[in-house]
Amino acid sequence: MALGEAPSTVAGLIDERRWGWRQKLLLALVSLAILLDGFDNQALGFALPGLMKDWGLPKAALGAALAAAQFGMLIGAVSGGVVGDRFGRKSALVASTILFGAGTLLIGFVHTPLELAGLRFAAGLGLGAAFPNVAALAAEFTPARYRSLAVILSIVCVPLGGVVGGMAASAILPVMGWQALFVLAGACTLGLALLLAVVLPESVTFLISRGASATRVARSLRCMGLGDTDLPELNSPRQHEPSTPLSAIWAPAWRADSLLLWTAFFFSLVSVYAAFNWLPTLLVESGLSVAEAAQGLAAFNMGGVVTALLGGALMARFGSRRVMCAMALVAVGAAAALAFLVNANLPLAVTFTLIAIEGGCVNGAQTSLYALASNIYPAAIRARGVGLATGIGRLGAISSALLGAMVIGALGLAGFHGAIAGVMVVVLAAVGLIARHASPR
Repeated sequence: MALGEAPSTVAGLIDERRWGWRQKLLLALVSLAILLDGFDNQALGFALPGLMKDWGLPKAALGAALAAAQFGMLIGAVSGGVVGDRFGRKSALVASTILFGAGTLLIGFVHTPLELAGLRFAAGLGLGAAFPNVAALAAEFTPARYRSLAVILSIVCVPLGGVVGGMAASAILPVMGWQALFVLAGACTLGLALLLAVVLPESVTFLISRGASATRVARSLRCMGLGDTDLPELNSPRQHEPSTPLSAIWAPAWRADSLLLWTAFFFSLVSVYAAFNWLPTLLVESGLSVAEAAQGLAAFNMGGVVTALLGGALMARFGSRRVMCAMALVAVGAAAALAFLVNANLPLAVTFTLIAIEGGCVNGAQTSLYALASNIYPAAIRARGVGLATGIGRLGAISSALLGAMVIGALGLAGFHGAIAGVMVVVLAAVGLIARHASPR
């Protein structure tokens, strides 16, 4: 079978049928993993002001803990994609959810920055590994005509998790402290891992490519609401297909798009994690309360949810290139406006509205990159392609954690928004040059 071809007519069956309610339910289930991923990952950003106060530490002293999570996510994203393509998307997702849930829960009991950094690294391994496998499952549970929308619907749960986390943080932090926030996030995640292990089927595309038995394939089809079809191929012998090497991503057919995709991931995640890590602290330093600062990050995330969903719908009509470039361009404008107006004493509602527009377009563009990556790479290397792009993006998140404290310490809130405007210009250029965009339908 040539790379890029459907592994069987079973995959064609998924594309030909309507998008049924069971497939949508499975999409919602894997999306919950990303929602809790977003909650767990941003919990430290919400807790940072209280944690620094309790431990008597400056921002720079916790830069290593913030970076540790990103190093873990870098390793997790690349290795999680490899594990998902080799051993199954479901197995990789369940294992990653257990890991980041346990790591997050245990952070509620740490007493030193070193303990915090170690657990953030462990949780980061799981956080990173979840992304490529959720993106692959979302794409492979869904007919091709809705694939970009399905991937966006799953990944948009990262900022949605931030919204949930912001609401939880504003209620929990003033009353119970930062430790309770981590315990709650971790416990919810471990509960979801159990649900995924019991309910979630394996990807049919993966099962066929690995020569699984007809019984296993039929079981997954029934879970997707497609068990009423009698396909002769399920009863014929099938061979285990050899794994496609990771180097296929660097083949001439995908090389240019891979480089541009990695560039877009890197710089978009610089912006996203600058906000996750430092926006609440900067808002507190500008005079807002801890609860108001948490609401500011929630506005940044909620804007991302709305914009990503709107972008997913528009991509089906206009294609991904025009929609993603428009989001990146608006992000540049909103961030530049916030940098210019930072000392203008704007009403809080106006400031939060601008932050929501900025966060909406930054998160919207970044979330759409997962759908774009799923479109660029064929099924045989999809999880690894998405995982490697995500891993490269984590280098941007690491840069944000390590350099953000110095840049923001010197330039403050105006420098924060100005830096976002600058890096989103690079995202705009990279996205515009990618060849394999999703076409209008």
